[in-house]
Amino acid sequence: MKIDFISAETHTPEYLMHKYWARKPHNVISKCLESLVPKHGIIIDPFCGSGVTLREGALLGHDCYGFDVNPTAFLISSILTNPPKIDSFISAYQKVYDAVYEQFGRLYKKINGEEVRYVSHRIVAKCSCGKECKLSDCTRVGKKTLCPSCGKTIHFNLESLCDTEVFNINGQIQDSCCNKYREEFSHQKELSSFKIDDTISEKYNFTFPENRRILAFNGIKTSDFFTNRNFAILCAFAEEIYRIEDSQTRNSLLLLLTASAAQCSRLIAHRNNLTTGGPAWSVPGFWVPLEHLETNPFVHIQARFKKFVKALNYLVENPIKGTVSLNNGDSLSLLEANEYKDLKADLIFLDPPYGDSVPYTEFSNIWNSFLRIIPNSDEDISVSDRMDKKASWNQYREKLNDFMRVFSQHLKPKGKLLITFNNNDMRAWESLLFSLQNNHFKCDAVFYQIPAVISSKAMMSPDSSYISDIYSVYSLDTDYKANNNLTEITTDLVKAMNARDGEISKICADRVFIISWIKNNINCDLLKEKDNIINSVATYDKDEKKYRIRPDFIRKGPRLSTMVPKEVHKILEQGPVPVIAAYKTVSAKLSDYGTMELTEFNSYLEGFAIHDGKIFGAAYPTLF
Repeated sequence: MKIDFISAETHTPEYLMHKYWARKPHNVISKCLESLVPKHGIIIDPFCGSGVTLREGALLGHDCYGFDVNPTAFLISSILTNPPKIDSFISAYQKVYDAVYEQFGRLYKKINGEEVRYVSHRIVAKCSCGKECKLSDCTRVGKKTLCPSCGKTIHFNLESLCDTEVFNINGQIQDSCCNKYREEFSHQKELSSFKIDDTISEKYNFTFPENRRILAFNGIKTSDFFTNRNFAILCAFAEEIYRIEDSQTRNSLLLLLTASAAQCSRLIAHRNNLTTGGPAWSVPGFWVPLEHLETNPFVHIQARFKKFVKALNYLVENPIKGTVSLNNGDSLSLLEANEYKDLKADLIFLDPPYGDSVPYTEFSNIWNSFLRIIPNSDEDISVSDRMDKKASWNQYREKLNDFMRVFSQHLKPKGKLLITFNNNDMRAWESLLFSLQNNHFKCDAVFYQIPAVISSKAMMSPDSSYISDIYSVYSLDTDYKANNNLTEITTDLVKAMNARDGEISKICADRVFIISWIKNNINCDLLKEKDNIINSVATYDKDEKKYRIRPDFIRKGPRLSTMVPKEVHKILEQGPVPVIAAYKTVSAKLSDYGTMELTEFNSYLEGFAIHDGKIFGAAYPTLF
């Protein structure tokens, strides 16, 4: 069985309603479902996340069953597959917005009545000795910041934050202000301290599980991520929304509110006076920068509303043809319950937590707070620092094994299991492959998916550090036994290295290795020998992060330095092409040699005229 290389496309409007984590490319999912699911098939997605598989499956006419412990994920999937009436949504939104603005709009006004778009704050930290310190009061010794009172190290973070100082309003920096502006900064500081009635705020203020890896300290609460003013307005919006009787309209507006919440928080860094890039929660943790933003919630919610209207219009114009059944809860327990014990699927789509990469449920609690539901984190199988790390990894392995056992009971005889997964930590791969092999799942096909959007940083990085997903397809085979022959692994590595004149980046070699391992159904117990296996055919240069082929394995054969220019030249017969588009096309064509990183692809374009991200032609066309 072979699934062709699929290049991801950017998301269509309905998938841009919310900034939920790790949304899968709709076109990749759709192509996989077209290939693997028979007409009017049944699909199960036990970690449905942002609902892409459910919607794409239902668009193809399939009956889909989705499960997720995360209330935000459940809500997104619900709106994607059963949107509200647009007129009702717009009307209800306007009433909610007007009611909150009438009551609290004054909180984001200057003394002269001008709107405040954002305010920037600096942390005032409290030392363990009790001294409250501004950064300017402290002494710097190397990388340490020392308290002026006791001389101990003081950290300017959320845990030690006791107050803030306002230093910027709409781009006007206090340090450069005339005296006539000082009153405005005091005014904004006072407004920023505004608190809504505790009987309202406490409905949306929850204590988060402690997890030091993501900077969630003991006792951290939802309100800690916001100024009092911001949290008050978000709570006021929630109060108005919960008064709406129609459930789908109410849920859509709650989703809109959660989609705006994080951008209104202290988690957004103040960078370059907002002259470069856009404000974003981009750090994988609850990190409040020393200088952070307090943006106007009314501005964010209005901007998000426009995206919602566009998305809902798209959903109405492209209705689903199949059915969707959704459950907010632990899929493992639900699939073993009486309601679903006889459910048999043509395809189970599995996008599980990738080991300890991102604890989605814990992160999502900043959104879930406004849904007034904080799920039990123990139902999330992610490896988390909220418990002993070794125990957490063991639990992750055991839970994956439990899922595979249940999946084997819910697949039709010819049913398929489709998995998307990636992690540089072999413990995650070992856990996944153990659960598959232990429950007689045999790999039929595997491919790597290049992301639809590649960041500027990744484009320029010499390490080409972006990571996308590896998709693999499995069928049940009770006679299957894992393979112990490693010849195919070294053969694929040697082929990829020879195609690169004997040198390959570590990230590319690791990808070739794991894809070959999955494809050839190699025994997961041997994964611990990964370094020895690669070192048997190559030597590693730590400084350059490259493997170099050993002399005994050098072979004649095709080289990417020749193949890539020839393929690009063929593409240019149709006219100039963006570098990214050429990269995806050529990578698909030459994926048997190990998917190239973008920087590697660029290194083969020396003989082409390139301007403003486009390839215009070959400098030496006679070579082709």
